[in-house]
Parts: sequence; structure tokens; C-alpha cells
Amino acid sequence: MAFLDEVAEQGRVLRDLVEFYRADGDELLCKVGHMTSHRTRSITFAGMGTSEFVPMIVRDYLGDKSKSPVVLWEAGELLHHGMESIRDDDVIVAISQSGESIETRRVVEILQDHQGVISVTNNPRSATARYSRLDLPMLAGKEATISTKTYTNSMAVMLLLSRALATDDWLPVLDDLERAADSMDEFLANRGSEIDRAADLLKEAHTVYFISRGPAFTAARQAALTFQEGSHVFTCALPGGSMRHGPFEIVGPGHHAVMFASDGHGGDLMRSMALEMAELGSRVVLFTSAQVGGHTNLTSIVLQPGEPELFSLECAVPQELLLDRMAADRGWTAGIFTRGAKITERE
Repeated sequence: MAFLDEVAEQGRVLRDLVEFYRADGDELLCKVGHMTSHRTRSITFAGMGTSEFVPMIVRDYLGDKSKSPVVLWEAGELLHHGMESIRDDDVIVAISQSGESIETRRVVEILQDHQGVISVTNNPRSATARYSRLDLPMLAGKEATISTKTYTNSMAVMLLLSRALATDDWLPVLDDLERAADSMDEFLANRGSEIDRAADLLKEAHTVYFISRGPAFTAARQAALTFQEGSHVFTCALPGGSMRHGPFEIVGPGHHAVMFASDGHGGDLMRSMALEMAELGSRVVLFTSAQVGGHTNLTSIVLQPGEPELFSLECAVPQELLLDRMAADRGWTAGIFTRGAKITERE
């Protein structure tokens, strides 16, 4: 299946996920609550690539709602440098789309006797799912190219899981996910011209900076990864604050950025920075929950709702369409792997 075909399926598979977690999946989320307690020392997330990034959308929520510290690991780093830090009173959430990514699989295999291992996979028969105490399915269907359906559905599972870990009500999240699925379909049907303008602004880019703050930084990290995979452009992902601390010196003519600005103070800071960068000569594509004043170096793609937790979901389809267009402009076909494969089985 081609990359754009999988992009177009995201609304449907997200609705499939909602339907499952309204019914049989509700029991799985209830079991999550039984695996945590006030004595839980930490909630530790581990994954590779996209699966490393998606827990960022719930880090702030869990930090506020849970009594347990939240720890995010790249699974390869945890495997080789952090396993001695895991204790019996930790909850470990292992995320792997295939369930066979070598580092995540090995982490869970080592911890197969641990009572607090939860996996999030797209394959319940995978090694990661089998070694875990509880597997929460992504239900994204078959995916052959760059992460799209598994990206959005794993974010959706993170939102539901976070409520279960915090013993909070996850039913409102299901309503939010249904609205996000509708937004995906609407963008695909009606807003292609906005992607054309954005791609034209980035046409001469040799390097693209992806910048955001808070939960929406998930979108920046994902885009930095997938634009390298699909369009073969060099990328850098930075929080907005880090951009100020040194890299801002590169801003000006010849500099290109894609920025993500959700609702709230963090989003306001991003919008202000985007306009400042455009005025200094950078070319900026801004995914935003609120329109920014016009500038020839800046184009805004306005997305709603703008809640920080949901904003990366709202951005998924448009950023993937932009990726496909940038790849085509450079003579590449997004989703065709020449150096690796869909499942990484070698460290």
C-alpha cells in the first residue's frame, strides 16, 4: 500500500480504535488501574522512533495527576544503560508498533517476570505483547510504509492509558478521538491547497528545523524523524526554549522551520517566535490553533481543537501530506526504504 493510501486511512482506523475501547477494550483499561497504586515508584515509558515520542503527549498530564514520577526512555538506552534502575514497584509501558523492534522486545523479555509491564502494540501475537502482563492494542491495521496509522493510534492509546493510570475517566477522551478522526477526513477532502503553499515555502530547504513546546513537541519529533525517512532532508527537532539558547543565531535567509503552536501560553510563545523568525528572513510553516498575522515568509495552517494533548493528533495528516509533497519535490517517493526496513531487527 502506498504512503498516501495509509495517510487516508487514519480517520477510519482511529474510529475503529474508539469503537473497541468503548466495548471490549474498556475491560483492558480497567485492568491498568489494578496494576497501579499509591505505592507505584515510577511510570516508565520505553520505545524506539515514533514509539519513543508518543508518550510526550501525556507526560504533563501524568505529572500533574499521578503521584508517581514519569520517566521517558529510548528503549535502546534503557536496555544497555538503565535496566538496573527498574524495580518491582515500577510500572513499565513498552511501546512497539510491530511488537518486534529489537530493543523494546529485549527490554520486555528481560522483564517478563515483572508484574507491572504493559505493552502497546499493533500485533497481539508479537513477542513484546506476549512477554507483557497486559497488551493494549493499537488496532491500526496493516502498515507498510512510514508510520502514519500506528502513530495516530498509539497517541490515542497513550491518552486512554494516561487516564487509566491516573484512575481518571477515559470516556471524554473517546469523544475527543472521534472528533479528531472527523478532522483528519475533512482536511484530506478540502484543504490540500494549504499544503501546496507550505511546500512551496520549503522548496529550497536543505535542512528543516521542527520546533514546538509541551505535548505538541510529539509532532515536532515525529516530523523530524519521518521527513528524514521520506524526503531525505536533514532535520533538527528542538523545544522552543532550546531554540533560543544558541540555535537562534542561524535564523535568517536560508533557514527553514516547521513550528507547532497549540493553545495556551506555550503556543503563544511559539506564534510570537514564528513571526519573529519570518521577519528576520527565515521561511516558516506554522501549524497553529490561532491565525498569525500575515508575512510573506510565513504560512499558517490553522487546526482545531487546539488543546495541547490533542494538537499532535490534529497535525498528523497535514504534516504527512507536507512530507509527501516535499519528497516528490526532491524526486523521492515517501515510504520506500532503501537503507532499512519497516521493522528494525538489528541494533
